[in-house]
Amino acid sequence: MLRSGSVDRPLQPSTPLSNCRSQRNIVPMLSLQPLLRALFLPAICVAGFVIPIHGSAAECELDNIALARVVTKQARLNFVAAGSEQAPTCPSAEATCRRSAYLVPGDEVLTGAADGSYVCALFKSQGGAETTGFLPRMALEMVPPGPAPAQQWDGIWRRDRDTQIVVKSHHDDVEVSGSAVWGSHDPQRVRRGGIHSGELNGKSKPRGHTVAIGYDPERSSFPPAPNEAPDACAAKLELLGRYLMVEDNGGCGGLNVSFTGVYVRAK
Repeated sequence: MLRSGSVDRPLQPSTPLSNCRSQRNIVPMLSLQPLLRALFLPAICVAGFVIPIHGSAAECELDNIALARVVTKQARLNFVAAGSEQAPTCPSAEATCRRSAYLVPGDEVLTGAADGSYVCALFKSQGGAETTGFLPRMALEMVPPGPAPAQQWDGIWRRDRDTQIVVKSHHDDVEVSGSAVWGSHDPQRVRRGGIHSGELNGKSKPRGHTVAIGYDPERSSFPPAPNEAPDACAAKLELLGRYLMVEDNGGCGGLNVSFTGVYVRAK
């Protein structure tokens, strides 16, 4: 399930999110590059990494992302709704705030650095279904980021059915090979050959839990200046637990093609 703004399509109550292996995103992930400049939108951010989330200020906002693990003693930890005119006391422990989607102990989520008893969190299943909402702070244990050696990056990582990144380790380096398309869900665009594609390729040595592709992080911050990205395409990859966070510079493919987003390992 993907919650975006007021859209809320919960899973069946009997289905834990961690077992959703075959679900696809309910809301397809469109190109994020045009939205990255829309600073009025709530966003996911980690060290400059941004993913807009549509919604009002009362909705769940993720910024200064950190990794957390569910440690509740209860069998289920339900997501909690944001406050609204219909439910002004949310997020709270009241039954009216409880959503049907839930996590189980041991699940990992990305959380924002907000104050209060409830924090905004994002969970993405191996099948690609995303859920955002509030979780009680006391039910989570923060997981400090640590060094991620090359072997930890190995795998096929998917953002959605249109975008994937393959990472292979070679001693202390990693080789990144990504492919993305835009427009493949529009039959008319497919018939007239209007699908746009992109590629993300490069080798790098992990620095902490970050990999830089297409630029030198010792000479440039991200996004790099044009003269610091000789291949035009550049991307910053961050490994947080089971999640791969990717931000590109908008130069990795055709119009509307982007690798920016949250990935999970498919294999």
